[in-house]
Amino acid sequence: MAQESNNTREPSDEGVTRNKRPVRDSRAPADSLSQLAAGNPGHEDLRRRLTYLMAFRVLLITLVMGATTVLYWLSDADLTQPTALILYGVIATTYLLTIIYARALSKEGDYRELALWQVAGDLAIATIIVHVTGGVQSAYTFFYPLAVIASAVVRYQRGAILVTMAAVLLFLAVAFLGWIEVLPTPGGPAAAPSELGALAFARALGLNLAAIVGVGAMAVQLAAQLQKSSHDLEVHRSVAADLLTLHEDIVRCLTSGLVTVDLSGRVLTMNETACEILGSPQEAVIGAPLEQFAPQLASALGGSPIDQESRRGEVRHGALILGISISPLLDHTSEAIGRIINFQDLTEVRQLEEQIKRAERLTAIGTMAAGVAHEIRNPLASISGSIELLSSSPSQDQDSVALMNIVTREIERLNSLITELLEYASPRAPSIMHFDVCEVIRDTLRVFAQNSEFSSVVVEFLDDDGERGLPLRADPEKIRQVIWNLLRNSAEASGEGGNHVWVSATRESDSVVISFRDDGPGIAKELLDKVFDPFFTTKSKGSGLGLAVVQSTILDHQGEVWVESEENAGASFHVRLPYAPLS
Repeated sequence: MAQESNNTREPSDEGVTRNKRPVRDSRAPADSLSQLAAGNPGHEDLRRRLTYLMAFRVLLITLVMGATTVLYWLSDADLTQPTALILYGVIATTYLLTIIYARALSKEGDYRELALWQVAGDLAIATIIVHVTGGVQSAYTFFYPLAVIASAVVRYQRGAILVTMAAVLLFLAVAFLGWIEVLPTPGGPAAAPSELGALAFARALGLNLAAIVGVGAMAVQLAAQLQKSSHDLEVHRSVAADLLTLHEDIVRCLTSGLVTVDLSGRVLTMNETACEILGSPQEAVIGAPLEQFAPQLASALGGSPIDQESRRGEVRHGALILGISISPLLDHTSEAIGRIINFQDLTEVRQLEEQIKRAERLTAIGTMAAGVAHEIRNPLASISGSIELLSSSPSQDQDSVALMNIVTREIERLNSLITELLEYASPRAPSIMHFDVCEVIRDTLRVFAQNSEFSSVVVEFLDDDGERGLPLRADPEKIRQVIWNLLRNSAEASGEGGNHVWVSATRESDSVVISFRDDGPGIAKELLDKVFDPFFTTKSKGSGLGLAVVQSTILDHQGEVWVESEENAGASFHVRLPYAPLS
């Protein structure tokens, strides 16, 4: 291997090790560069050049030696003479060595040593051919310059210089020793070297040496240029691999999903975030049509021209709300070759926006309700007092008493509604303490069982935690009110079904979840988002404030409440509160 020179540096056979990384088994367009960067560029380049050299050697020996054999046969020469047999052996040896080289090349190892053996073999074959075909007057001395060129290709400048010197020495040795008859000369068509005169020998020797040295000089220059080109190529490969690594790192670390598709809608690339959002493994989607696993995204692509500038919008993917941005994927000529889809999961953002809107709406309603409640309660107290005075009069007939009883009852119902309004609009500050929510549920169920209104309803408490209990840190009276409201709501709903209610309390990680499930008719899907709104009710006698008070109370305790329901399959209300074990 050539050493570092003034202007160029031979590529390291170890390659750029800092770019080594696992290669994905995918069909992305950058895979070829990724695989190249993951390997050893200088190592693979030497392997490729040795492969070309082996192919050229076999072809050259086959043509030249084959043509020589044909010429021997046409000239009626004895094909069994030593010269012909040696040429046959050269051909066979070349084929055998090529097989050995190929097997060595198929294994991982140091190809520099293999290059040395091949160049040495070429010099040995050239020397044998030159000797048996006439020594200094041989027509095959061009094998030496070819060996020099081969060394320049596989070992650069140092190899070209060393092989040129070795070729000169070997040619001098075989020519001179053949001329002075130290080396035996096999018989054949060629004249014996010893028959040449000193002048003819010197002229032939000088011409051949000049050819070898001249080719060697040009080979050194060729090797310098080849070495510089190889070095530049390795640098560019390293830079490209670094850029590819940076690109992959940026795409992998994006917090938004990124998908690229071709003009037919097949996926070219997809980052990890996109796979997580869409719920599809990367190896299953690369090369597949986008509509197979993300039909809504595919529909959004179909609604815009391929050359349209970036377009934004929102689509649904199952239960997710995705904010998408679509732009054309352009090649280096600015021609559209596909689309780029960038998207984010906006589900939580939209839910927060909805919660904020709901909170603002509830605040406005609560403020108004508080004012109305105070304005109504004052005249209501006057009406109630007047009715009591009238009812105490002995001159009232039976019909008047009945009518006043009705008024009194409606006044009580109206007062109850006003109390709920005030509780919702101006709740009292919670009195926080530790307590066992399972015990509160049992107490509430015992009181509820005495309510004759729901005597036909069967309530079952599914206490998964048994005697261990579930400690909370909250206001027990407010939580008791939440349990009562949800229990009453479920019991009223079950009255239109099978009259069964199931209550459960379980621990889930750092939370306690209390659930109320009924076997009533359920809640229509379009009404699920409204059940916690104030004054919204589907009951003929309901005020629509019970569930609103439940939600307000749970939010004050840093919890959450939600409902799950299907029509004709009952409804389930769930309350989640922070688990607070006794320290």
